[in-house]
Parts: sequence; structure tokens; C-alpha cells
Amino acid sequence: MTVAHATTLLAHAHWRVLLHKVRFGLRENRLLCATVGTFLLLYGLGAYFLVRQGLDFVKRLPLVGPLLTERMVFLLFFFFFIMLIISNATITGMGLFRRREMEWQIALPLPPRSLVLWKTLEGMLLASWGLLLLSTPILLALARVYEASGAFMLAVVPALLSLVTIAANLSTWLLIALVRWSRRWMWKPLALLLLVLLVRTLPVWQSSIETFHSGDLTASLNQILQHTEICMHPLLPSSWVAETIQAAGRGIQERAVFFNLVLLAHALLSIFITTRIAGSLFYPAWNRVMSAAPGLDSKSARPAFRARPGWLSVGLRLVLALDRASYALMVKEARTFVREPVQWGQTAVIFGLLLIYSMNLRKMGYDLNSPFWITLVSHLNLLVCCLALSTLTTRFIYPQFSLEGKRMWILGLSPLPLHRVLGLKLRLSASVLAVIMMALVIVSGLSLALPWRRILFFSASIAMMSYGMTSLALSLGALVPNFRESNPARIVSGFGGTVCLIASFVYIVGGSAVLVAPSWQHLRQEASVWMGYDWRLELLSLAGLAVLTLVFGGLPYFFAKKRTKNLEYLRDL
Repeated sequence: MTVAHATTLLAHAHWRVLLHKVRFGLRENRLLCATVGTFLLLYGLGAYFLVRQGLDFVKRLPLVGPLLTERMVFLLFFFFFIMLIISNATITGMGLFRRREMEWQIALPLPPRSLVLWKTLEGMLLASWGLLLLSTPILLALARVYEASGAFMLAVVPALLSLVTIAANLSTWLLIALVRWSRRWMWKPLALLLLVLLVRTLPVWQSSIETFHSGDLTASLNQILQHTEICMHPLLPSSWVAETIQAAGRGIQERAVFFNLVLLAHALLSIFITTRIAGSLFYPAWNRVMSAAPGLDSKSARPAFRARPGWLSVGLRLVLALDRASYALMVKEARTFVREPVQWGQTAVIFGLLLIYSMNLRKMGYDLNSPFWITLVSHLNLLVCCLALSTLTTRFIYPQFSLEGKRMWILGLSPLPLHRVLGLKLRLSASVLAVIMMALVIVSGLSLALPWRRILFFSASIAMMSYGMTSLALSLGALVPNFRESNPARIVSGFGGTVCLIASFVYIVGGSAVLVAPSWQHLRQEASVWMGYDWRLELLSLAGLAVLTLVFGGLPYFFAKKRTKNLEYLRDL
């Protein structure tokens, strides 16, 4: 059996499974499909309108408008390319090395090349549909700004598909090489190298900030163009996509066709290289993962089992007011999180970026002595934290119940009933997220020199929204579980994950509107920023947010708790 034939066979089998799931979803969940479709339509219209207005504003800037528009296109697809590599590596890695399905498939009379090629294509589809959805209104807005003809999309869409293919195959190369040759001792020198590079870039960023604060527009523009030159490197596939967009927007069809052919050639070459790498490196890499020992050395070859828990465990259990069974479940959840580098790695990256952003709010270059800018930046900061929180809860909290899989019956036989398991998961996840988000809000408040009353207001707001979004994601995951799937990306990509994302977005928009009302009323009165502030409006807005939290978090939790009390919940295992 040839590689092409085997890959086609795998694709045909998965395509039939997908069609069956889609037909079942359309037949059994019509209201859900209508809701998702309506939201996607509204998102497309809103994104198109906002992006078009922003691009029109930038393009109308005197002298530098066209230059900044061109650089924004290059920068946008450069970051799209980087995001595609990371997301494809995560999804493809879980499909190749973490799923039990692969243990069965690799024993079939199929060449390893076809398995790796299909997993690469599967990861590409799972990781790229969101990018295509996000980029469609952006591309339409670019066509409107460039006043391009209908051939614009015909020239750009193939280039974007080729970019997605190149990113997917490149992530597979890096993944297989990392699994095959990486060693534990390599991580410390790599971390040290990254730290040295970070320290060496600090003077550059410091000089850039001083240039921005100097008020020299020409010098600031030169700094921006200088720091974004890397995204225009002629060997980057994202640069070829940007060149295609520029050529198609200006009506230079020959240049657009040329870059499309360049992208197509490299996409086909990347597929060929993937098959060659898979034939020689995949099986040794997979065998290394499967044959890896737990890592017991001579000192820990005989682990000591304590008849009684240690004093730290006893003290922590007393502080949290938990019985032994509940504390054991909390420890299990914490250890599961620590043992999953994909989860804590992405979480650390998101919170690290938020921390850096929060600590540098004062250096944004706006007049932060103005009441308007103080109010605007503080509420936008809260919105950014809420959006990051929504991403984390949808990505990691929603699939928690589904990831228990066939082991759910063990929890069903434990001293803890499933509805208490649901409550403990909510208590642990929401409390940890609330503490971290409150710390970020406090850091940003101190960076903006807000009074403590406003810092406490934003802290209480983010704490309530942390519990609300965590409860929403966990409850929907319990109401619409998928015990047959072990890939969290696939679980989140389903109907339940989409509804969770939509509901979180609506909750954030409603909560932000309620929280901004006191500040808006204060600005309308043109009073002093803080001295004449009516604290009763703040309490009223917090009460309104509490009502929204009960609606979006409390009601789903009530139905999820009611359902998990029924033993029929386990019949789908």
C-alpha cells in the first residue's frame, strides 16, 4: 500500500465519521447550530466593520498611512504564522504521541509516513479553522480599503491555504526532532540562553520607550519600522502571503500569481519533506516515548508509602476545611495539572504576557493624568484580563469532565458523589484563577496609580467574573460531555466548546457594560476624578455584575449539579 493510498484511506474514514457527527448535530441540536451560526455571522459583520474603520483611519494618515498599512499586513500574517506553528505542534503532538488511538493505528499494516502525514493534516484542520474564520472579515476589509475587484479573494485564499500547509508541516518537523533528540539537560542551557537574550534586549526597549516619550514623531516611526523589519524577511512564507495581498489589492495580477506559485511549491515541498522525515525519524521517536520509564533512580526505586499524611497535608486540609476524600481529589487535580506541560506551559505564557503588560501600562504614552484616559485604560485593562480568562476557561476548564473519560466510573464509586466532584473542581479552579487575576489587576492598578478604592472595585469585579466564567465552562463541560475523545482541542472545537466561548463573550460584554456605567456617569458630570465619586454607583454596578454571574454561572451550575446526581450520567461511558 502506497503512502498516498493509505493517507487517502485514513482521510476517507475520518471524513465519514465527521459527516456522521455533523448530521447528528444538525438533526439533534438545531437550536444550538442556529445559535452558533448566528453568532459567527454577527462576529463576521462586526469584525469587518471594525477592521475596515481602523484601516481607513490608518490609511488616511498623511505621508505614513500607506506605509503603516503595508507594515500592519506583514506583521499580522507574521504572527498568524507563528501562532499556527505553535498550535499545530500542540495538536499534532497530542495526536502522534499522546492518544491511545495511535497505539492501535501503528500496529496496522500502514506505513508510518501515511500516519504522520494524516496526523499533520488533521492537526492543520483543527488548528487552522479558527484562523480562517478570523482572517475572512480582515481580508474582506482589506479588499474594501484597497478597492480591489472580486479577483482579490481568488488570489488571496490559495495563498492562505498554502501558508497553513507550510506551518503545519514545519511544526511536525520541529515536533519529531524535539521528541527524537531532546534531553533533559538541554533545557537549562536553553533557558539560560533565552534569559541572556532577554537581558540584552532590555537596553533596546528602554531606548525605544525614551524615543516614544520624546515626542519626536519621525524618530518614533523609525523605531516602529526598525523593530518590525523581521516580519518582512523575504524568506518568510508570511511575507509571501502579504506580498500576494499587496499585489492583488493593487491589481498587479502577475505578481500575485507569482507569489501564489511560490507558496504552492513550498507547500508541496513541505509535504514531501514530512513524508521523508516520518519514514526515518517517526518510529524511533514514537518508540522512545512509549518505552520511557517513569524515571525512578536508585534513591527512589522503592518509594516510601506513608501510613499517615504528613503535617503539611494535615495543616493544609484543616485550613481549607476539607475532609480526606475531598482533599485527595484536590491533590489529584493539582498533580494532573502539574504533569501536563501543555496546560501549565500555555497558562504560564498567557499570565506572563499579562504581567509584563500590566507592569508597563504607565509607559503607553497617553496622558494618564487625564480622567478620560485613566478611565479608558483601566477598563480596557479589565477587558483584556477577562478575555484572557475566557480563553483559559474554555481551553482548560471546559474539557475537564470529558478528559476523565472511562475513568469517570472510578469517581462514581468513590466516597465523593459526582455533584461534589463538580463543586470541588469549581472551587479549586475558580479560586486559583481569581487569585491570579486579582494579582494582575492590583499590579495594573498600582502601575496606573489608581486609588485603592478603584483597585478594590476592579479586584472584586475580576473575582466575580473568574467564578462566573469558570462555573460556566465547567458546567457546560459536565452538561455536554464527550467521554470518547481524549484530545482537549477536539473537545473544545465541538458544539459545547463553541457555546461556552459564545456565552463567555456575551457575559464579558454585559459585565463590562455594567461596570463602566459608574465611570461614564462620573465623566459626564465633569467632576473631579476620584474625590466626588459616588461609591453607591460602584456598589450598584457590582450588584448588577453579581446578577449576571448568577445567570451565566449559577444557572448552568445548578443544571449540571442536578444532572450529575443522576446515575444515568455514566451510561455514555
